[in-house]
Amino acid sequence: MRAYVVPQLGPPEVMRVGEVPKPTPGDHDLLVEVHATSINPVDAKIRVGTRPRAVPLVLGFDASGVVVGMGAQVKGFNIGDEVYGSPNIFGFGANADYVLLDARATAHKPKSLDHVHAACLPLVSLTASEALHERARIQPGQTILIHAGAGGVGHIAVQLAKLHGSKVITTAGRDESIAFCRDVLKADVVIDYRKEDFVARVKEITSDQGVPVIFDTVGGDVFKKSIECIAPLGQLVAITASDPGAAAPLLLYKSITVHYEFMGVRVAYNLQPEKQGAILSAIAKLVDSKQLHVHVSKVWKFEELVEAHRAIETGRTIGKMAVRVKD
Repeated sequence: MRAYVVPQLGPPEVMRVGEVPKPTPGDHDLLVEVHATSINPVDAKIRVGTRPRAVPLVLGFDASGVVVGMGAQVKGFNIGDEVYGSPNIFGFGANADYVLLDARATAHKPKSLDHVHAACLPLVSLTASEALHERARIQPGQTILIHAGAGGVGHIAVQLAKLHGSKVITTAGRDESIAFCRDVLKADVVIDYRKEDFVARVKEITSDQGVPVIFDTVGGDVFKKSIECIAPLGQLVAITASDPGAAAPLLLYKSITVHYEFMGVRVAYNLQPEKQGAILSAIAKLVDSKQLHVHVSKVWKFEELVEAHRAIETGRTIGKMAVRVKD
């Protein structure tokens, strides 16, 4: 089968289309003919080595396609079913004609979406849902700060928080992303972080109390600064390996709980992967009832994957970018 192979770590140009063996399903696996996948920032981070992985490897941690085979212990799926899910992030990904999905962490794709749009949902939806509901355990009526609301994870997280009855403050830095957060996602407050100090603005909004929950999808200095505007006993959830540095004592003095959210854990370590299947089933229902929307800013051809990787590295994507694998 065709696959984009990363034979060595480096820039997008290291990726090459090659022939690799079609994977064989394990007991709990679905063999899925990939119709579409998507690009996530983690793809680029793995490719350049900031998220260490052994090479050669195949990237692509979203898939939407058709079941063509399955393991002996698979339940709830049949050959020909249209499904979506996230491959094992430590295994071979979906930048290929076929991929393995753990059936327990997979769901039937939303009926109202084509494969291109469905493929943009799994990784970001699992990340956002686990961060908000399993880590932070958000409550209706809470005010929540979600960084980079126009991004892949961010735009789903803003919607899920609003659906849960939370008030959402988000950050954005370009006119189009600010407008997207305000007019499309209906965030309650959008802070232009290039023109405003988000810490000062959050303190102003909350009468200097800070917010009880912060979901940081950016990391680095944003993570450290977020500590300054989180309320005592608050929850800070990060999806990057961020270090509080000199701000660490403030975490202690405020009794802040820091969570690191990595959606790949359940499948990789066989830790109740069925919870992710339930999340994706719930996401599909929200999409089909038009309560949740995935924004696809660009669709790339399979042959354009190198160019798509260059685009994701700019950090200027609104929503998600899809890759059409099968016409």
